Amino acid sequence: MKVHSRRTLPWMFLLFLVDPGSFQDLVSKGFIGESVLLPCNSSRSSVVAVFWRDKDDKVLLDIKKGELDPGSQDPKFKGRVFSFPEEYQKGNFSIIMRKLELRDNGTYECTILTGTGPEKIRITLSVEERNSASCGSTRTNVLLLFVFSALSLMFYV
Repeated sequence: MKVHSRRTLPWMFLLFLVDPGSFQDLVSKGFIGESVLLPCNSSRSSVVAVFWRDKDDKVLLDIKKGELDPGSQDPKFKGRVFSFPEEYQKGNFSIIMRKLELRDNGTYECTILTGTGPEKIRITLSVEERNSASCGSTRTNVLLLFVFSALSLMFYV
């Protein structure tokens, strides 16, 4: 019995160190030529930097000390990825990706560095052709996603 407790003790210790709220996995859907909102919110007040990366570790957007760092952005995303600087103080680091292409399919990660450790949000984006059966305008969908993102931040706190 003592041998078993010695083996599990280190794992239990590590389990207590892991913050269960520090990682989120989300799914989003977009359509070719349109825009999509990729949500990224934090309830922590001590945000130092935010890094958006794609599946190939290319830079979508970097936010350091509350300011955009456009020099690090990959050319693939220039003029297509935008954030909401007025929302940074509220912990909203969501981005809009415009003019979606099929090659935008994949996983995106938002890493929020804070004084208490990193938070990661992984979004799997599925880009498809819009068929005539789809309803709703892109503007309405983006607005609804933005409102949902803001509301989720309020309830997360």
